[in-house]
Amino acid sequence: PIPCVPWQSQTSGQYQRRVHGDFANGAQIIFDQFLSSCESKWLRQCGLVVLMPHGYEGGGPEHSSCRMERFLQMTDDDPSVIPEKNGHTQIQIQRCNWQFINCSTPANYFHALRRQVKRNFRKPLLVASPKSLLKLRQCVSPKEDFLEGSSFKRVIPANEMACAAESVRRHIFCTGKIYYELIAELEMKGIDHIAVSRLEQIAPFPFDTVQEELERFPNAELMWVQEEPKNMGAWAYVQPRFYTTLLRGIQRDIPVLYAGRKVNPSPATGFPKQHKAEIEEFMERSKQLLNSSMN
Repeated sequence: PIPCVPWQSQTSGQYQRRVHGDFANGAQIIFDQFLSSCESKWLRQCGLVVLMPHGYEGGGPEHSSCRMERFLQMTDDDPSVIPEKNGHTQIQIQRCNWQFINCSTPANYFHALRRQVKRNFRKPLLVASPKSLLKLRQCVSPKEDFLEGSSFKRVIPANEMACAAESVRRHIFCTGKIYYELIAELEMKGIDHIAVSRLEQIAPFPFDTVQEELERFPNAELMWVQEEPKNMGAWAYVQPRFYTTLLRGIQRDIPVLYAGRKVNPSPATGFPKQHKAEIEEFMERSKQLLNSSMN
């Protein structure tokens, strides 16, 4: 089918309610039995776009997480194999069962949907996105990012640093709205030796663009920062792929550090005070790691 068909988890009646990606689990049978294997098992292409609001904003365990770890676990790209480089990314996506993105700019979200329609093949597109970015003033895109010559960015590079690239002590990768929180924290603390890159397309993993980013800062430590618990979110998916990029791509044997919420059986707490305390705790741990890298 040529049209772009979106589906958003949890709608009600004529008017769309406050929706949350958590309720996508009501369609888990469809994800498991059809969408994740529509080509390999059913020999059918599907271009469905699944919109799942996702973000830790104090809404509680049923209003925070779309359980991205479940979808990433079902992604069939090999974590230990770097795909061959080519002029475009169609081959890697054609070989993968679906795509999972978490866009942090309006322009990138626009290009993700446009790319979905313009392709000459179809793949399911899973979109996790926080509601808070709809009203965040920093989350804007210039007009040029929508015009001719612009395209979807699987990785948004770190901003140019005040110091030389060789002097960057730590290189952070993250995805989603936590980028803006990290940047605000670093600016408030006056830390200018830390680069922050955004992983916009989580799956299939963009080995080539991640490698290009890592090569920009040859002396920096690598850290993954997320707002989800350690046993959830993208950590289990990206960690082995970062190691593959480091060891087989740029031949660097360094650890991939983690900063985020601790392991938890529930996606989020239902108590606002505890939610705030958790943010302060893991952001403080992030700052301690960041500051210690500069000593």
